[in-house]
Amino acid sequence: MWLQEAGLVRRERSPEDRTHTWWYGITAEGTDVLRRALTASGRPVPLRLGQRPSGMADALLFLPLIEVSRRNPGRCELFQWLATMETSAWLRQHDLAQLRADGYGIWLQDGRCLRFLVHVDRGPVGDVVAEHERPASGLGGLLAGYRRAGRMVPVGAVLLIAQDAEREERLRADLLRGPLLSAVATTRRQLLYRHWPDEQVWQVPGENGRRCLIEVGS
Repeated sequence: MWLQEAGLVRRERSPEDRTHTWWYGITAEGTDVLRRALTASGRPVPLRLGQRPSGMADALLFLPLIEVSRRNPGRCELFQWLATMETSAWLRQHDLAQLRADGYGIWLQDGRCLRFLVHVDRGPVGDVVAEHERPASGLGGLLAGYRRAGRMVPVGAVLLIAQDAEREERLRADLLRGPLLSAVATTRRQLLYRHWPDEQVWQVPGENGRRCLIEVGS
């Protein structure tokens, strides 16, 4: 609150977020103050200080899973979360630099553990996309890196969040035609807006029903 009143940070929250959590971001003035303080103390200044926005995976998974953990202490816990840049570094360490995931997490529930990568479908790619191409535009890029890798990724599941029901169905059809070596589950944004992400909102290609998060990959 003091930082906000001093104009060093700003805050906002989405009306669709049931956790009612404030997102804080550093302002230009705050960036300048922090840069000068780091320089004066001899500490390194981050290369993109003040230029790192939050991602869709943070809003769709990170915050809701934190809230689920808070509501169920001792039973559920988001043990680890890596945002986009840290996830890229983690993938490079495992010789998977061709993958571009939006997040990495470790979910604990009822004595079980699920390590996962998450990809968020951002919709049609490009400024000019024919109407008949829009439902599938950009979806191939979500899976291309895994098919180039030709080996399993060291996680229990790959989570794909589609923009809508039609695009989720296209993803599932693609996965049925050419399954990945890693376990995959899909959902869509509307389901995550209405339900908590640990609930039965994840669908494994080839199955009719939906699974809870901790059951994906089992």
